[in-house]
Amino acid sequence: MKVQVQRGLSVKLISVSLISALALGLLISALQISSDYIKTRQLPDEEMATLISLLREPATAIVFSLDPGTAHELLNGALRHPAVSMIRIVLADGSVFAQRERALNNADKRLVSDLLFGATRHYAWDLSSRFPTGSELLGRLEVTVDTYHYGSVFLDRMRITLGGTLVYALLLSVITLVLFYLMVARPLVSVIDSIARVDVDSPEKVRLSEPDGHTDDEIGLLVKVTNAHLQTIDASLRHVREAEDKLKRYSDSLEFTVAERTRALSDSVAQLQATQNHLIESEKLAALGGLVAGVAHEVNTPLGIAVTASSVLGDALSDLRSGFESRSLTSERFAELLQVIEDGNTMLGRNLERAAHLIRDFKRTAVDQVAETCCDFDLCQVMNALIASLHPETAKRGVTPRFECPEGLTMRSLPGVLTQVMTNLVVNSLRHAFGGIASPHIEISARQEGARVIIEYRDNGIGVPKELHERIFEPFFTTKRGQGGSGLGLNIVYNLVTRKLLGRLDFKSAPGDGVRFVIDVPGRLPVVHESALSAPVRPVGAT
Repeated sequence: MKVQVQRGLSVKLISVSLISALALGLLISALQISSDYIKTRQLPDEEMATLISLLREPATAIVFSLDPGTAHELLNGALRHPAVSMIRIVLADGSVFAQRERALNNADKRLVSDLLFGATRHYAWDLSSRFPTGSELLGRLEVTVDTYHYGSVFLDRMRITLGGTLVYALLLSVITLVLFYLMVARPLVSVIDSIARVDVDSPEKVRLSEPDGHTDDEIGLLVKVTNAHLQTIDASLRHVREAEDKLKRYSDSLEFTVAERTRALSDSVAQLQATQNHLIESEKLAALGGLVAGVAHEVNTPLGIAVTASSVLGDALSDLRSGFESRSLTSERFAELLQVIEDGNTMLGRNLERAAHLIRDFKRTAVDQVAETCCDFDLCQVMNALIASLHPETAKRGVTPRFECPEGLTMRSLPGVLTQVMTNLVVNSLRHAFGGIASPHIEISARQEGARVIIEYRDNGIGVPKELHERIFEPFFTTKRGQGGSGLGLNIVYNLVTRKLLGRLDFKSAPGDGVRFVIDVPGRLPVVHESALSAPVRPVGAT
């Protein structure tokens, strides 16, 4: 590729250097001319002072002796000075004793000289004689000076000075231009030609050569930096090719990975459905039967997003493979498809993890309630898993139970029994407490006091009238008879707390002030009680 310079550095340099040299030369010339002008203005005064020092004594003697012949000879001698245009001797009474003059010079430069120095200058000196009785004035010596003599010399010197400045500026510019071309322009043009010959399709294969004598200067540095950039481009292209190979391998395995995860998710759904059937058949976990459909609905949302993400990944992989095989894949399109794949993969993984988390929490709650195994457990983890599994039911009422618990609070007890207790309390609030409540909420807190754990449950529902407080734990007592209430929920809660968990259950409520349950249980069940953990729980009054 041929590179044409529109305006070379040489032209710019000679323009700048010529203007700079002219400006500097004119400044120096102006200073020289100003100094010369001042000296030239003072020169007539100095020369006339010298002239009078030579003429005063002879002129005084001539006036004293009144010798006209000698006076004319003296004045003729003074008139030989090229600047003197008129000289005369005037007596004390004002009469002219002797006079000599000549016409002013009418040269072409007269006008400029007169503007600078004036046309003439006049000088006068007294002629006096000393006597023992004192000094007596005899007359005056008057001289008229033509300044053109000095002005013409000054103008000639000024013309020479200005001409020398122009010649100096021109020579300096030419010398600068030659040096610049030899030291900068020519090697720089060589580097530019080397860059222009670089193949844009394979820039990594070319390296620039340093001009002779420029290894350690700016041009050599430019060549080194350019070669470093070419080396970086070479490395980047290698990385791109390696990334393309990895992407191809990744795309080949991605479809298999998606299929495996989809199959695993299908197995999880099947397991969830089996768990649902088992829970529905279990009378003790009848309260969880209504939650299964909600959990399945919750799982469908991340599953739908995961299926969509899988479809997007398939389309992106198809476009990537098509572009790669046709060699029309640009770096921008490659980055765009890679971003789509990364985003789709992230979305797929996040939603699969979300579905797995929902299934895991629900499964943990269900298994705990079925097994009733005494074990060590973290109370915060168990309660958070329970709240997550209850979310489909609580969301219908716009309630998000809030649980507060100090970190590290562990118990050795029955996590399944405890979760069944809290499930029945939450379901009881959802069914009975929030009719007409604009902003329902449930608060659960736990704390440890010595060897015992205190769990407090509150809601802001309509509350329970005082006359019903003594009956709420009775079996089959309900205010929703015929509306889905069996009356066994709080009775089961009471029996589980007192018989299984070996604790106490307190209840407080007032109309319009919600309910408050305080569960006081041991942090560690006695060892002798573990052998009876498998015994079934019967409602109060049941046979």
